Amino acid sequence: MVDLFFIGGVVLNQIIRVAPREHYCLEVYLKNGSSLLLNLESRLHTVRFSVLEDPAVFESAETDGSRVIWGRKLELSLEELFQLARKE
Repeated sequence: MVDLFFIGGVVLNQIIRVAPREHYCLEVYLKNGSSLLLNLESRLHTVRFSVLEDPAVFESAETDGSRVIWGRKLELSLEELFQLARKE
């Protein structure tokens, strides 16, 4: 799985910041100036995303540059974020 996208050794996309929003939306800001706005509310009933039902957990989202991380409870790679955005 590719977390960062490289061409000629240059990183094309990297997560620089994440911002939890109302109604379980997550805004993901990328190094190239783009951003993704993901609505995760419809996924809260799934086993994988159910930990985010706790508002304190959802709001604890942070990044290491290649993933969005909610403590030790859940992590999503940049590739997974793009896949989720395509499904919306």
